[in-house]
Amino acid sequence: MTQLQKWQAVNQCGTSIELGVLILQFADKKGKIKGRTRKFDALEMVLGLEMFMRDRMYPEILTREFGIRQQAIYLKQYKL
Repeated sequence: MTQLQKWQAVNQCGTSIELGVLILQFADKKGKIKGRTRKFDALEMVLGLEMFMRDRMYPEILTREFGIRQQAIYLKQYKL
């Protein structure tokens, strides 16, 4: 999957579950996902995403790469 395709896939997520699945798909063989300045553990990020959605974690637990943090904030703010 290209960088552009990753950005587009994140942008199309309509739920935190879909976003979590993508985060896991973006992980490398060691279970890490690339951030802007460091690598994150993908499973921890998915758990952090769910905690963020429940107001138990700050959005900084999520990487900004591919628009993941922005999409999570959008989903939380505008969830139906």
